[in-house]
Amino acid sequence: MMNYMMTDNMMNGSMIIMCIIMVIGLIIFVMIIGATIYVVARLLMRKSKIEDRPLMMLKERYVKGEINDDEYKQKRKLINELI
Repeated sequence: MMNYMMTDNMMNGSMIIMCIIMVIGLIIFVMIIGATIYVVARLLMRKSKIEDRPLMMLKERYVKGEINDDEYKQKRKLINELI
């Protein structure tokens, strides 16, 4: 009887430890997935910011009146072809 109780207690302890390890593993897995999504999103946002910068500068010059309609259309077409 005593031997059975010791084995039963050991098994309960082992199962609790295994459950804790599984939860920790799940948390680590979710963190890795989250970090991957975060990094990819940041890279995509950085790329779009770099590509939009020339067009934004052109729009600013147009709004300020530094260039006329024809120049704006011509340069916008050129920028869109390069991107």
